[in-house]
Formats: sequence, structure tokens, C-alpha cells
Amino acid sequence: MTRNIAPRAFVLTSIFIKEQLKEPTALFWIMISPCAMFYFFAITRQGLSYFSSNYITASAWFYAYISSSVALFGFAFYIIGRRESGFTRSFIYSKESKLIFLLSHFIAYSLISISYCATFYLTTKLPFGNYDLNELLNITPRFYICFIMFCAIGAAFSLLPINFQNSNTLLSIFSFCMLILGVMSASRSNPITDTLNLANPLTLASQIMEQGLKSNKLITTAIILLFILVLHKTFKHLRINPVWSRY
Repeated sequence: MTRNIAPRAFVLTSIFIKEQLKEPTALFWIMISPCAMFYFFAITRQGLSYFSSNYITASAWFYAYISSSVALFGFAFYIIGRRESGFTRSFIYSKESKLIFLLSHFIAYSLISISYCATFYLTTKLPFGNYDLNELLNITPRFYICFIMFCAIGAAFSLLPINFQNSNTLLSIFSFCMLILGVMSASRSNPITDTLNLANPLTLASQIMEQGLKSNKLITTAIILLFILVLHKTFKHLRINPVWSRY
């Protein structure tokens, strides 16, 4: 039975991806809005000289924001949502089914996040110069590490005894606080906001995007270990109903 985990996981992965593609609202907020905001910021505050700057430096914050959105409002949000949809109660009632579910869920949103990363690059790179495959291949691992970091945070939220509506509110507040704290620290230097921003995951993700993985080896290693730990806790303590209450 264990040998069938991989093919079953990939089948479920394709279902999750198709499900996500049927959500145009999520596509707009996670993908289109950062692209629009990127150009709006460039034109209104920086002018055309903005496009002569370094692309990765100019876009680092936006990649960080997209990675957080996919992880929090995709990966984590739908783990919580499926608890109330009947999916968890009906299908996830054993260790093997939990493993297949979490593996499929993570692979699906990993592929979605990478597609968002590539789409953002194709949408915003051209004003800075020609497309460069090596540059995209350099950006993608940085983006994926940021995605993994936010997945670890989102998975921790999914362990809380909260419902679908409460999770939406809680994740929105968390995302808003990260965003506001980052904007305040960038626009005006203040000892309090600067200190708080040191613990801001969005700022850390932006730093990784801008500086690369080699300059943040210790942080990258810590993120991977944290993700493994939280995912193990999620697997062990995933909130499910016992077999006898499935019907």
C-alpha cells in the first residue's frame, strides 16, 4: 500500500491545482495586484529612472509579498478550510492518508508559487532589460525559500483550533501587520519600527530575495529546519475526525 503513495499523491496534486485555477479572485489578488502595484510605485514615486536600477533590488519586496500570499492564503488557508468542507473528515483518517494529503497539498502550492514567480518576472522584467533565463533561475530558489518560510508560519496557524472564517481574519491581520511594519520602516527611520522590523518575516524574505541564498546561508538553513519541524508537527497533530465519525 505504501508503494502507491507517490502516484496517489500526484493525482491529488493535480486536483488541488485545478481547484486553485478555478479561483479567479485569488489569482487577481496574489498575482495581478502586485504587478499593478509594482508599476504604480515605479511611475508615481520613482519615474522612468526607476527602470535603470537593478531589477532584483527593485522587485525583491514584491517577490517576498507574493511568496507570503501564496503560502498564507493558499497553503495554510486551505488546510484549515478543508477541515470544514468535509474533505478531511471523509478522506484523511489514517497516517497514510494524512501523508498523501500534506504531500499533495505542499507540491500543488509549490508549483503554483513557482508559476506566480515566473509570471511576475515575465510581467515586470522587460522595462529593466531583456529576459534572462539565468536571472530567472537565480531568482526562483530565493523565492522558493521565502515560500517555505511562510509555509512554516502558515502551518503553525493551521494547528490552532480556529475555523475557516477566523483563520481568514487572523491571517489577514498578520499579513497586514507585516506589510505596514515594512512600509513604515522603509519610509521613515524610527528606532521602534526598525527594531520590530528585524522580526518581520516579510523584511527577512525581501532580504533573501535581494542578497541571495549564499549571503544568507545560516538563515536559509534555519528556515529549512523550521519548515521540516513544523511540517512534522502538522502531520502529527493535523486536526481530523476519527474513522467512526466519517458518516
